[in-house]
Amino acid sequence: MVVLPLQHSLSEGTEMKHLYKIPLIGIIILMSFSPKQGSNIEFSCFKMHKATNTCHFNFIVDGAKYRYVDMGCKYNKKIDEVVQKVKAGSLALSRDWKIECPPAKPK
Repeated sequence: MVVLPLQHSLSEGTEMKHLYKIPLIGIIILMSFSPKQGSNIEFSCFKMHKATNTCHFNFIVDGAKYRYVDMGCKYNKKIDEVVQKVKAGSLALSRDWKIECPPAKPK
């Protein structure tokens, strides 16, 4: 019977040292994102487009313009409900406004 010596590769040891870094980097990346839309949500204006029967709710979230378009204008009397749903994060907002709001008049 012939016994061959075990061959031990140096590359296996270095691969094992680097394998723990992959999940660690993944955890750091996932923890850096916030699931909330932002606490600085401001309702800007509401516009109704009668030709297409759509209502446009414009918001400013952390300085960026966002909109919610209500097909059929189900929420045209419930603007407060839409604002609360946006703050809760249950309504999806689209980027940029389709219908511009007039600038706010100073009081």
